[in-house]
Amino acid sequence: MPEQWMVRVEGKEYGPVDEDELREWRNEGRLIRQNEIRRVNDERWIPAGELPEIFADETPTEPPNLVVRPRTWREIFRETIRIYRGGFWRFMAFGLLTAVPMFILQWTFPKLPMPDLSSGSVATMPPLTLPPICIVMFVALLLAWPISAAGFQYVADDVLRGHRRSFADQFSAALQRWGRMLSVGLFVYLSYFFWFFAPLTAMIGLIGGEISILDLLLFLLIGAFMVYMNARLFINFLFWQQTAAFGEDRTLMALRESKELARCASDAPRLDRPLYRGAIVASVWLLLVLLLTLGVQLPFMLVRLIGVENPEQAMALVQTISESKTPDTLMIVSDVVSAILNLILRPALAAAFIVLYHDAKARFRKL
Repeated sequence: MPEQWMVRVEGKEYGPVDEDELREWRNEGRLIRQNEIRRVNDERWIPAGELPEIFADETPTEPPNLVVRPRTWREIFRETIRIYRGGFWRFMAFGLLTAVPMFILQWTFPKLPMPDLSSGSVATMPPLTLPPICIVMFVALLLAWPISAAGFQYVADDVLRGHRRSFADQFSAALQRWGRMLSVGLFVYLSYFFWFFAPLTAMIGLIGGEISILDLLLFLLIGAFMVYMNARLFINFLFWQQTAAFGEDRTLMALRESKELARCASDAPRLDRPLYRGAIVASVWLLLVLLLTLGVQLPFMLVRLIGVENPEQAMALVQTISESKTPDTLMIVSDVVSAILNLILRPALAAAFIVLYHDAKARFRKL
């Protein structure tokens, strides 16, 4: 029986058809090299131009894709810098969509009093009542985040490709992906939430009373399992923002594509595999954020500690800050600087991962 194929055009699938009918579609102009095709029993989509049986007698009229290709580490670094510089102000615009409500939410969230440990018992935590502004900002953050995340991908991809779309066009494209980015994002973050807090709850339960050797062993095993599960999630979700922003598949298929891209090229040198490259880039970025945040916060912390001579005075200072109803100048300036730093650094990760995404796609297509 002749091999059967499915064709995907603008998110709609057609078929199954055999190779003879594919040739007819090509001759009629209904099938071009950029259309995606897959075998009926295979879920992997490839460009139709990669099927020599259909396009062998046709000379490509377009230049080779210089975006979806393997890259060296030097090229990744150079293109990341170019994307960051070329899209900086648009990155800032999309970043402010979430930075502003996040900052307001941080400052309007009720202060939690520290427990008094001097009596030897922990007082019951009073019920937490959220002011309306907190709820409004949380909803605004939830609504704006998918647009911000998709916008970062489109800005980075346009700069990499040399496309000159207006900010309005990029915003419109991000808005159209709102539902898709939200559904995939919720699945990803809820998965992290579950596999972090469920084991953590079990670990806390084990140390709630007297600890035996068995409890200690179980505590360590559950902790190792938590680390293992979150590491697997990181691998499987490595390119989820890119597959959600650019793909046409549904939530689970977009995550499957992310997993396949992250785990491809397993026979390549370790530093050339998408998995290791993504882990290294994300780790370096996170370390940079932590170091710079510490560098920003440290001077303000040292100013506060002037005159503190013992741990009791330090604890009293922390207690005063936590119970303060209105923030002081140092706290405001410190948090504003930290928020600006995070806003500036976030695009660097998006720029690097769009390059890694196209690098991974090129390596995946070679399989």
